[in-house]
Amino acid sequence: MTEYWSGSITFTGLGSDTDFSEVIDATITQASYRLNQMEDWEAQWTAKQEIISTINTQLISYQSALEDLDSVGKFLVKAGSSTNSDILGVTADSDAQEGSHEIIINQRAQNDIWSTSTGWSASDDVVTTSDATFSLTYGTTVLSIDVPAGTTLENLVTRINKDADMGGSVRASLINDGTSYHLQIRGLDQGADNTVTIADSGMTGLDSADFVQTQTAQNAQIKVDGYPPGADEWIERDTNFISDVIDGVTLSLYGTSSGQAIEATVATDTDAVIANIESFVEMTNAIRELIASVDETEEEDDDTTNDDETTVFYNVRGNYGLDMVEQTLQNILAEKGLGFIGYDADTGQGDYYASLAAIGITTDTDENSEDFGNLTIDYDELEEALAADPDGVAALFSAENEGRTYSVDFSYDSSIEGMTEPGEYEVAYTVSNGAITGATINGHTATVNGWTITGAYGQDEAGLAIEVDNHTDGSYSGEVSVRQGKINQTLAALDQITDPLEGTLQIIIDNYQDIIDNNAEQMEQEQARLDRMYTRLVSLYATLESNLGYYENLQTQLESQIDQLE
Repeated sequence: MTEYWSGSITFTGLGSDTDFSEVIDATITQASYRLNQMEDWEAQWTAKQEIISTINTQLISYQSALEDLDSVGKFLVKAGSSTNSDILGVTADSDAQEGSHEIIINQRAQNDIWSTSTGWSASDDVVTTSDATFSLTYGTTVLSIDVPAGTTLENLVTRINKDADMGGSVRASLINDGTSYHLQIRGLDQGADNTVTIADSGMTGLDSADFVQTQTAQNAQIKVDGYPPGADEWIERDTNFISDVIDGVTLSLYGTSSGQAIEATVATDTDAVIANIESFVEMTNAIRELIASVDETEEEDDDTTNDDETTVFYNVRGNYGLDMVEQTLQNILAEKGLGFIGYDADTGQGDYYASLAAIGITTDTDENSEDFGNLTIDYDELEEALAADPDGVAALFSAENEGRTYSVDFSYDSSIEGMTEPGEYEVAYTVSNGAITGATINGHTATVNGWTITGAYGQDEAGLAIEVDNHTDGSYSGEVSVRQGKINQTLAALDQITDPLEGTLQIIIDNYQDIIDNNAEQMEQEQARLDRMYTRLVSLYATLESNLGYYENLQTQLESQIDQLE
């Protein structure tokens, strides 16, 4: 409580033996109950605001961590291996299909290398006594540099390497064989097209005839699963790291296989995928526990007079916005994935794994369990799912607006992220006289351009493009879906929840601040009221003290006169 006694007036108690300062303090203390209550409320609302701010901060961290797993490429880890890793290295990304391939390596890609056959006794020997030009052809490009009189061998190396054109194509260096220094010129790029041809320079030891080729530019040559079939036919690339022959697979050539096939294998790294799933579950459970902890309230001092009010005001659990945040995040993980279609065993169509429960991830509902309310993993179910359809499991978590249809009459073309809402859509259209005469998506009139149907602006299907494949007159219908994995669903929700201006939690924080500010204004008014009361009481009791002193003096005078009369 605020102290109001200024010490500017002292009550002596003359005449009444009463210390009026104690009376004033007691009166102010009794009148301050409303201010004390407001101060308690300020602390409680500030604590509530801090709780929401903490949750908001943790959700932003959660969001950042989930972004590391927001695509199938990041989530689905596939491993490549070969039966001879000294000669062939294999790496794979999520686009790689599981299986094995037979690889024969006939030759590795090389760059062109030329060295002078004669040498110089020292690196600082002068290579020319008159101005000259050093030229070469790299591939089909002619390059040249000026060589001033008096240039030494090491200076020539520097001039070649620092020239913007020549130095960007070849690299010069000196080789000391123990008795003399030789100039080496090597092309920077591998491949048969990147040849180096030295031109005559007129400088002794640096004409074309003075260079010997020590390595020939050539392409890498491989066969994959027996292709191409001809004995002298090869797949050729100008690099030893080949990533455009087998989808999602990079072959690293470290040697040749002498005509023998090396087996390259791609498999899902189940341990790495399970580790990603465990990370997701642990992060999600940490957020759930944080929000659940809001149920706890601070212990109040024994002398607090408004415990019930304090408990009610401190606990933010009843805040509709926070409840909505919690329910939104729980619903995402409990429901079927957006755009995922339940599997139909009769047609063999649909998603075999359309929900987390289908792969063994559920919420513990046992109130006596230490994991109550948290996600748990049934590892037997999860490993079985990964063995059966690892791509489907990864899509359930990390699909990014992935379009798909099982229709034979039309195909998914494209959608616009941020405009096209993930989900399932009913497509219907009519073809007459070789053209589309009308089309709808989810019952809404769609735009038709040639054989492309596009969802109408302002609807969930806005930006969704369908390509019609069956051009025969008639009416057709079917479904197309835009899939979004659980992680990307969660990220989309967190974008709205944690938006720094209009996010759900920021609105709560701002509302709490308004309450704190309004309470502060009321506290100022109450403070002013108590200040006025204190001033008035001091004045009243000062007057009373003065009057009592006057009558006490008068009594003393009368008693003295009486004594004199006697």
